[in-house]
Amino acid sequence: MRKTKKTLTADDILNAWKLGKEIDWRPLTVPEKYQWTRACIRHYGIPNRTIPAFNYIIEGNQVTHDVDFYCLIGEVFFGYKGYFGGGIDAFEDCFIEIGMREPSKIVVEQGATVTIKHHKELAKVLEDHYFDIILAIFQQHGFKLVLE
Repeated sequence: MRKTKKTLTADDILNAWKLGKEIDWRPLTVPEKYQWTRACIRHYGIPNRTIPAFNYIIEGNQVTHDVDFYCLIGEVFFGYKGYFGGGIDAFEDCFIEIGMREPSKIVVEQGATVTIKHHKELAKVLEDHYFDIILAIFQQHGFKLVLE
């Protein structure tokens, strides 16, 4: 009889991090990637700072499922274990939460850019409708967009 691999939970991921083990979210299963985002918010929370002016590069060809986008975006903006939502509503909520913590309510420093490479691939995975909403959210919060 073949043993089935246990699906990682957020607690498993958090425990691995406590032991100093690094886990790459990319090879995880879709349910495990959702657990990854849960572990990230529990570990790191929503950052308590303005998003600095920088060119944030999103490699759209790393996204094969919508949850990949949220794992990737957390990493791009806030580093390993970074959280920037686990769905479209949570993604926008992060901007709102960061803005509420900043006295000036400015979330993004002027000059911040999001460059989305392989944007057509990303739009296909996220479905054009959700891709357009994500672009609008970035623009609403002050990002310049570059689609490659």
